[in-house]
Order: sequence, then C-alpha cells, then structure tokens
Amino acid sequence: MKELSLAETKGLLSYIAEQMIEKESYLCELDGKIGDGDHGIGIARGFQSVLSEMEKEQDNVQTLFTNAGMAMMNSMGGASGIIFSAMFLGAMTEDAAEQLTVVNLKRYLANGLVRIKQKGGANLGDKTMIDAFEPAVAALNSYEEEDLTIAFERMRLAAKDGVEKTKEYAAAFGRAKFLGERSLGFCDAGATSVYLIFNYGHEYLSHLNGEM
Repeated sequence: MKELSLAETKGLLSYIAEQMIEKESYLCELDGKIGDGDHGIGIARGFQSVLSEMEKEQDNVQTLFTNAGMAMMNSMGGASGIIFSAMFLGAMTEDAAEQLTVVNLKRYLANGLVRIKQKGGANLGDKTMIDAFEPAVAALNSYEEEDLTIAFERMRLAAKDGVEKTKEYAAAFGRAKFLGERSLGFCDAGATSVYLIFNYGHEYLSHLNGEM
C-alpha cells in the first residue's frame, strides 16, 4: 500500500488512539515500577482527545496530524504532553498533502524527532521515549521503497528493540532518575508507548491489506 487517503489516515490515527486508550492500566503498571505510575493516564487522556479530533472535518493529511498533535498537547499538559504531541506536530511545518505516503511520513516523524529533542533534551541511552522513537525514525529514513505497511513494520521492530535496550540504561529523567542503578532491568514506559503506537499502526495497515 503506497498511500492512504485522508479518510484512511483518519482511520489509522483513530485505530491507534483506540488501542492506546485500552493500554492505560498496562502503561500505569509499567510506569509504576520505577516512575510515578501515571503514564497510562496521560496517554489515555491524550489519545482520547485525538479520537475526538478525528471525528471532526479535516482539510488534508498535514492538518490532520497537526490537529491531532495539538489536541494531545492541550489535553495531556506538562512535559509528557509536549513530548508525545511532537510525534504528530512534526507535520506542522510541512505543505498540505492529500494522501499519507512514506515520503511525507518521513518528514513528519523526522521533524517530530528534532522537536522532541529540542523540547526535552533527552538522547539515546537516557531511558526515555527517544530510545524507541529515534531508532524507529532511522529505520524509516533508511527504507527506500514506498509501501507504508512495510515502513510501519520496520519502525515497529526498531522501536521494540529500543524498548528492550532501555532495560540496560539507568534513567536520566523523571522520578526514575533518583533510583540510579536501581532503574536498571526495567523497560521505560514512554518508549513502550512509542512501540505500541507503531505496532498498532502496522496492525491497521495489515487490516486494510487483508492480511489479518
């Protein structure tokens, strides 16, 4: 599948949002092992706002992503809202697009990565969502074909590997940083959320392709 229409892209983000809302308890439990235990609450709130945004009329794919990001930022608040909304707000500076393609998805997510690093200051190895998101963006950027399903599969696998690697890192941000070496051995909840987003994106595209 080389492109998604505006309606199909709304379906993609809606499906991701629905699945992420269902993961609220799981993400809170995961976050509670070394953090505040409220990550799932923020994620569910943010994606509930995305789901509501998808019910509105949207002009094009670029504004769809931008409006989803703004809805997430305004509903989540705080640092997590700024960081996770940036995954979508990378579309903000791009031109209007009638379809979602690998080409414009690359730009959206690459811009989002820059935005996240500017806003949050984290790098690879700091045990944050960057540990899943940056490898996913790199996997997408190295993909030179046009199939969106394969593109999401590459991002999903790279993000999953990034989540596993967070077990090896001592936390540098949030409450977990005060645990020092005691934060080793646990996956980061933010990185896990990134993996789940790409995983559910791949699920939706597989459904469209009749693969599931």
